[in-house]
Amino acid sequence: MKILFFLLSSSGLLFLGPCYFWYMPGVLLIFMLYIMNFNFFFPDSLIVSSSFFFDTFSMSLILLSVFISILMLVSSNGIYGVAGSDLYGYLIYFLMTILFLTFLSSSLLLFYFFFEVSLIPTLLIIMGWGYQPERLQAGVYFLFYTLSASLPLLLVLVNFFTLGGSFNFVLMPGDYILLAGGMILFFFSILAFLVKMPMFFVHLWLPKAHVEAPVAGSMILAGVLLKLGGYGIYRVASLVKFMSSAYVGYFFGLSILGMVYVGLMCCRLNDLKALVAYSSVAHMGLVICGLLSFYFWGTGGALILMISHGLSSSGLFCAVNIFYERTGSRGFYINKGLISVFPLLSLLFFMLCASNMAAPPTINLLSEIIIMGSMIKFHKLMILFFPLGSYLGAVFTLYLFSYSQHGKFIEGLFSLSLIKFREFHLMVIHLLPLNFLVLNADYFLFYL
Repeated sequence: MKILFFLLSSSGLLFLGPCYFWYMPGVLLIFMLYIMNFNFFFPDSLIVSSSFFFDTFSMSLILLSVFISILMLVSSNGIYGVAGSDLYGYLIYFLMTILFLTFLSSSLLLFYFFFEVSLIPTLLIIMGWGYQPERLQAGVYFLFYTLSASLPLLLVLVNFFTLGGSFNFVLMPGDYILLAGGMILFFFSILAFLVKMPMFFVHLWLPKAHVEAPVAGSMILAGVLLKLGGYGIYRVASLVKFMSSAYVGYFFGLSILGMVYVGLMCCRLNDLKALVAYSSVAHMGLVICGLLSFYFWGTGGALILMISHGLSSSGLFCAVNIFYERTGSRGFYINKGLISVFPLLSLLFFMLCASNMAAPPTINLLSEIIIMGSMIKFHKLMILFFPLGSYLGAVFTLYLFSYSQHGKFIEGLFSLSLIKFREFHLMVIHLLPLNFLVLNADYFLFYL
């Protein structure tokens, strides 16, 4: 826990101002060493109290939350010195604390409470520091999509307590939970998490929230809040997996077909930020398939994909925000030929795009290979649709890079400011874990 306190203290130093961002390499080093030697510090899950515990799954997401929260402070340089910047920083800290408590909770009721409270600071960040007046509509979408799916989950949790006699999912066996109810109760038990991830058909809030949110809001949405859904499925669905075999195929089919459809949809978008946001829907479809396969490899692959997607998607949103601050637009027709103006930034952007389409040596490739094995084990038909979805992911990611970096530069954009060292630093900090965590990826597999 000393390392965790050091991370918090480092983030406190960062809040003093953007001039403290050179503490980040030390924080990154400790993050990577802690991840890669986790089995040395905590070989098994540890119950801290009757309401809190942590294991490999929860501690990985806690460290991701700390990492992304610090990077949010570094990326929000334009907000410092403006009225309300203190409130902005406090909201980030409050959200990080809520995520801590969510991932540490062993009580289903506490987990549900913190899961819902995380909406409040996220909504305030989107509505208070968003870019366009449409941010109010995006906030309403975000709020009502999530809340409408959360009430059935609360009823299911009450049913858990009635049948099991406890809200503690560490002590609760899954043998007698939800003996009756079938598809409806199983669907209600994971619906709130499917909306949070989001799964295709309940994903419409995500592009709106991403497009209208500030860069820090997009980073925390893609980096951590989408992972709350995966964590909830991992905890709750394991209690009802004995009755899910008859129904989980529907979610498999919807997720993999949604991945294909979203890939086709991304090939016709003309907004950089919307394309990165829609790519999250495709990746989260793979996480759903990995978790609901209930295979050991599927769970480990889903955890690796959540970590890798959190880093790569957050870095892509940072890069898109850097382009937006220079050109004043997120459209493909304005952001053209940027490689001739920012060649080094273009290289870093290409490396992030490579990780987004699961190119070696990133951990994205490892996660997709592991999830592919669990999906084909679940049903042989997946061998037809998974390569198609993965291929379309590579197509729209290359479309994102080539269309924005190559081509003729718009001559009207003659007053671009230079890229600052802080922004290069931010991009590199995203890239290092993506390319080096693959050296010891057994942490994510053998200590679940």
